[in-house]
Amino acid sequence: MQKFMIALFESSLSMSVIALIYIAITPLLAKKFSATGRYYAWLVIIVGLIIPFRFHPKVSAIYVDAIIPTLKETANYSLLETVSSAPKTFAAIPWYVPVSGLWAAGVVVFLVYHVIRNRRFQKMVKRWSVEMTDQEVFKIFQDLKSEFGVAQKATLKVCPGISSPMLLGFFRPTILLPAYSIPKDKLELILKHELIHLKRKDLWYKTLVFIAAALHWFNPFVYIVAREISIQCELSCDEQVVKDADSPSRQNYVAAIIGMMKKQTKEQTLFSTHFFGSKQGIQNRVYSIMDAKRKKWGISILIIAAMATLSTGTVLKLSSANSESISSTSASQVEERLKEDNLQNLLTDPISSANNLESDKDGNHSELNVPMNSTMPLLLEDKDDSEPDTSTNDTTPFLFKNDSEADMD
Repeated sequence: MQKFMIALFESSLSMSVIALIYIAITPLLAKKFSATGRYYAWLVIIVGLIIPFRFHPKVSAIYVDAIIPTLKETANYSLLETVSSAPKTFAAIPWYVPVSGLWAAGVVVFLVYHVIRNRRFQKMVKRWSVEMTDQEVFKIFQDLKSEFGVAQKATLKVCPGISSPMLLGFFRPTILLPAYSIPKDKLELILKHELIHLKRKDLWYKTLVFIAAALHWFNPFVYIVAREISIQCELSCDEQVVKDADSPSRQNYVAAIIGMMKKQTKEQTLFSTHFFGSKQGIQNRVYSIMDAKRKKWGISILIIAAMATLSTGTVLKLSSANSESISSTSASQVEERLKEDNLQNLLTDPISSANNLESDKDGNHSELNVPMNSTMPLLLEDKDDSEPDTSTNDTTPFLFKNDSEADMD
């Protein structure tokens, strides 16, 4: 478990750095590379978060323990101070035991929360959704499936409980439309958008993002990554919808997105796609839709992201040897410090120290290995040579003197 926790922290730190760099240079990449290539490059980073183990050479470029020596010393001193006042059983507990327990509890809470929320949403959809009865709309749906080559069976339903079209379901996918009327020209673009999600299996992609967020729930940058992936997902889908489209068609598509933005509600689930998405990415989506320039797919971005992910083990390493030494030597350090403290007290105040030892009636007192020939004479006061030493002349107790000696007294 210790190796897993160290590998998890390594991957969380290194992949967060890579993700933040990627987010920072995305506006520059958007000028030359397609949104689809940028979207699938994120998949490499997500896999790097889910699989934390890396190859570590004997020598790494950066050791985290070398970067923060002061923090390590402070942690060791705090641990020593804490354990010195606690029972010795706590000193033997390795650091990764409570840390792994806290991490596992966070994963469980994260999973349970989102699973319950998803089940509640599915019950609402199952209760209120009905099959599409408009034959004209159904025909448009079937024609678009043939055009995009979607072989997987999917149903089209209307649900009054939603305000934006969405794709729901892994094995029996369903495209849900809101109950209000949508113009036929805009409805065709909306159905294209959701069918592209279905063809690319974006729900499975979103599941991988969900797993990565569950494993790294403690890392705030993971939620930034999930939000950025959601934006790139919609951008890449929009790119496929308006491919080879003229300017009026692109403007009509933008109008459809803005129209859905006005009706957007908070009722949603992570395990579904949304035609509108979020307000944070609406500006980028409009610019991307109206940009008709030919761009490269972005295979080079995918390769660079893969190389950066695989090379994190040679760049960054958390030293497990030092972490093991903290747990293994803490007990001996505490015991040695307790002995030193008791010895110092004995040297400064021998009477109170002796009384403390005698006050334990159960006999559970600490024993100090103090040499009698070197330390104890320091505790005795120097005797005056002028005074006669009568302690050795009369060693017989008073009660055991004979009668003659008693008479003489």
